Amino acid sequence: MLRLGVHASGVSLTAFALLCFRPSSAEASFFDVYGFNPRALSMAGAQGSVADDFTALYYNPGALTAGDRAVFGFALTLSRNALFIDSARANPTPTPRDPPNATTITVGGHFPLTKPNAARRVALAFAVAVPTGSLLAGRAFDPAIPHWTMYEALPERLVAIVGLGFEPFPGISIGASAQFLASLFGSLDYELDIVAGRFTRKTVSFDIEPRLAPILGLETRLVPGLRAGFSWRGTIQTDVGIPVVLDLTGLARLNVSTDFSVQYTPHELTWSFAYRVPKLELLLAVDLTYALWASAPDPSTTSIIDVTGELLDAAGLGDALDAPAPGQERRVELAYRSVLVPRFGIEKELGPVAVRGGYSVRPSPSPVQTSGANYLDGTSHQLALGASLRLEDPFGLLENPMVFDLSGNWYFHPTRRHPKSSVADPVGDLEAGGSIFVFGLGFRYAYGEVRLETKVDEVSAQGSENGRELR
Repeated sequence: MLRLGVHASGVSLTAFALLCFRPSSAEASFFDVYGFNPRALSMAGAQGSVADDFTALYYNPGALTAGDRAVFGFALTLSRNALFIDSARANPTPTPRDPPNATTITVGGHFPLTKPNAARRVALAFAVAVPTGSLLAGRAFDPAIPHWTMYEALPERLVAIVGLGFEPFPGISIGASAQFLASLFGSLDYELDIVAGRFTRKTVSFDIEPRLAPILGLETRLVPGLRAGFSWRGTIQTDVGIPVVLDLTGLARLNVSTDFSVQYTPHELTWSFAYRVPKLELLLAVDLTYALWASAPDPSTTSIIDVTGELLDAAGLGDALDAPAPGQERRVELAYRSVLVPRFGIEKELGPVAVRGGYSVRPSPSPVQTSGANYLDGTSHQLALGASLRLEDPFGLLENPMVFDLSGNWYFHPTRRHPKSSVADPVGDLEAGGSIFVFGLGFRYAYGEVRLETKVDEVSAQGSENGRELR
């Protein structure tokens, strides 16, 4: 836990107060929506029984033992949205908001701790996803503001994952990993001397606390060419709590306590299968993910205002001012439903080139927004394409080939209507739909791979020197 204490000299009380009143919303994770790296993006996320490097940390930690080489890699992922929200009213109040674009850099490493032919393999891996815009952000709006809830703020968070895989029996592996996010808790303590017209006390303190979400996985490789797995990802969210205390010297004391959560991801269960056809150099993969969105919590902000002071009590105004903050008097029932997300991927090797494709469909867990809240979402169809190219180091510094990955994805959201149950609704009937385009560029390098021609050269050399023994 990191604790920071700051004596604020130029901090705006208004800015912090606005931050404290920002409500929460339910969102999926960046990896779940867009993918871990270009290879995963190219196969529409069907990676539970395909990943064999550090990407298995997220898709299925049990697959960490599938790779027998140390691998290092990094990737750059960019999302650009072309989503729209149209209102039947000319000037809806409040105004709809568009989701942000995102750019994220991912770095990871995979390290086998045993020899490739060991009876019981063990592998360790790590990965870090760093957004280029903000390391910790919480874009969240009042429920009445029309916005794409699944795509708000999820790209703007620093995520670290570490994990371990173990093969207790030949062809059967288990693994565990953990995602780490940060939550923010703090306080603002001000004292204002109204007569003197200045702050006599301005103190800001906050804690950045880690939040952990476990991931467990199992994979079997008992049939040649066939990999099958199961994984469970635990729920995770970013919690924020920043109480504000304002002393008006000799008049009153204002206490505002506000708590909310953003970047919520539900429990997810994934069954995965992958089959490699050796003669065709073809890989086929299927993932089925059951996301328990029905358990998503109430996204409303919890706010409490308490006003005390001798002057207010004498005037009989203290109880009148002790009122709930806006939003506390009403609760939002999400009425989300759990959904099954199928993902299909294909990979074809053509010498030093591998081409990939994929398709997935994510049914919306959110119901039609008929009144009150405007958490907009819709069914998402993902079409994916990509390729990899293996290149020898032209300078001869690297023993093994370098692998460059490229991917392009189109997320299509058919137009969904949200008719309001009341003609007096300030926003009016809504239509939402559009597209998101995601591009990925990555680099991977595997250590410890011994080339076939090297083995042949070594055997030939030994044969020349010890001809009679080899014969």
